[in-house]
Amino acid sequence: MTHAPHDSNSATVFKVETPKTPPSNKIRAAKWLVLFVVIGGTLFVSAAGATYAYTRDRILPNVTIAGMKVNGLDRIAATELLQSQFNTMVDAGVEVTLFDETKHLDLRTNVATDPDLVYQLIDWDVNMSVDEALKVGRTGNQLRDFFAPLYHLTLAPTHLTPHYVLAETRLSSALRDLYPNVESIGTPTDFVFVGSGENMSVTVTEAVAGAIIDTDQALTDLMHDAENLGLEALELRLIERSAIINKTEAEVLIPAAIAAIEHAPYELTFTPEYGDDLTYPITANDLKIWLVPSKNANGEAILTVDPESMESFLTEVHADIDIAPQDAKFVVEGDRVIEFSESHDGFIINDDQVLDDVTAALGTDNTSIVISAERTAPAVPTASANDLGIKEVLGVGFSSYAGSPANRRANIKHGADKLNGVLIAPGDTLSLLERLRPFTVADGYLPELVIKGDEIIPEVGGGLCQIGTTTFRAAMNSGLEIAERRNHSLVVSYYNDPSNGQPGTDATIYDPSPDLKITNDTGHYIMLITTVDAAKSQLTFTFWGTSDGRQGSYTPPKVLSWTGYGAPVEKETTSLKPGVRQCQAPHPGATTTFDYNIIQPDGTTKTREFFSSYRSLPSICLVGVGSTSAPPAAEVQGVSDEPISD
Repeated sequence: MTHAPHDSNSATVFKVETPKTPPSNKIRAAKWLVLFVVIGGTLFVSAAGATYAYTRDRILPNVTIAGMKVNGLDRIAATELLQSQFNTMVDAGVEVTLFDETKHLDLRTNVATDPDLVYQLIDWDVNMSVDEALKVGRTGNQLRDFFAPLYHLTLAPTHLTPHYVLAETRLSSALRDLYPNVESIGTPTDFVFVGSGENMSVTVTEAVAGAIIDTDQALTDLMHDAENLGLEALELRLIERSAIINKTEAEVLIPAAIAAIEHAPYELTFTPEYGDDLTYPITANDLKIWLVPSKNANGEAILTVDPESMESFLTEVHADIDIAPQDAKFVVEGDRVIEFSESHDGFIINDDQVLDDVTAALGTDNTSIVISAERTAPAVPTASANDLGIKEVLGVGFSSYAGSPANRRANIKHGADKLNGVLIAPGDTLSLLERLRPFTVADGYLPELVIKGDEIIPEVGGGLCQIGTTTFRAAMNSGLEIAERRNHSLVVSYYNDPSNGQPGTDATIYDPSPDLKITNDTGHYIMLITTVDAAKSQLTFTFWGTSDGRQGSYTPPKVLSWTGYGAPVEKETTSLKPGVRQCQAPHPGATTTFDYNIIQPDGTTKTREFFSSYRSLPSICLVGVGSTSAPPAAEVQGVSDEPISD
């Protein structure tokens, strides 16, 4: 306190000074916290920005495919890394053991006179696997995607499984081919009919157990290995095929079997829409072959017919009755579309129902059995065909098949004819495999030669990828939605793009997969017209419809990288004369890209980038070795010293 100077005439004044209080600990802490948050936030945003910039076109941190690190890689590097790993596994194959006998299962692409018949027993989809890795952390939300790289770097590892296709039927067959003498079919419990009429006697034979390779378990093991990018040695085992019903249980059915024979003949009948009724008698002798003892779902003994024994009989019935539904079709004359084929319903026999109906009639007076057939209506009936609005060209696709052998050319023509005039309703998806099936000689396809193991065998289906490639290009030039597409496994000259002669715009189809699927998103019906110019060896496919103003196109394919095909591989065979060589040319691997652009009616452009990865394949030669049973080379159609594929 300070005293003012004394003045007798004035009052005393007191001045109070407030002492300075030091800042409290809470205030200091708050200031430091704000400073820390500002600096930390700045550093975090800077780190996030730097990580985002680095990974803009790369796979985000902490992303693996089956344990393989792909983080930080761009598309090309990731594609080449995965393709190299896949090639290594396919080239190495799998060691298979059964009863201490080890064999080698070759997974490599087979060799064929037509590259469309080339396949792998396990085929990894490189492009789909890389696409999935690149999509991690990319949601389309700008703020979330900005921080995603840092988030995945510090907190969220992502482990992906590679995409692959197992050729299950061919794999099972290949495994059995390794050990052709270990399986035994066995015999089921069965009836034995002796004599006929009143002199007929019926006895039952006891089943003999068989044994088969457990291919289901083998396929499960291979799937696990394929997902983990490591093909381990495969241990096979045999499983016993036990009888469904034993002898004692089956003997109870002898009276029912006798009654079924006594009521024969039975008669299958069918009334078509046009023409006379069809009848198919089932005689007592037929039943003596078909009847088998079995059990129902409740474990009760029942008399039934064996579907396998009845197969040839039903094949004849199918040939007479089955017919696919036919849409109304058109051809183009100048700038007009005219009808050339009316629609009709389809019919297909329901085998399961026929077998049930025959079984139910056994031993009864109901000896006339109506064949159960399912009716399928066409998607486009003739009555509505004139209102489809098909009036203009949407787009055209081309491909050349120059140099193709005779059977391949015939298959291309047959497949194109099956597609000509096909209509696709608004919103529907065209599946080429569905439209081109069945792939049989009876349907009109011709076989090509395939090297399977150390044998040369015929296989049907050559030329299909030529159909797929031409359709794919026509669909893109029409601006249509590509629902499913897979490139061929090899670089093949037939499919080099007409614009620059480079690979990348092909589409493979191989029953049962992969497929080419085109979705009609135009809002109107579209029609595919196929033209085959045999003289020029050229396909021209045209989509017709009603344009909504869109314009489709694709850029010339660009090869991003090439890979070598390695040293030649030789296999000995007794299918050729000693010293004769049958070779398939080598194929280099490649990674390619092109852009599919659609200019929308509002002027905006929608772009989809297609990447294709082709595996390398060394030259594979069969070399003839001595055998007294080997046929002369001249007797094996198409075999020569020249390469058998492009």
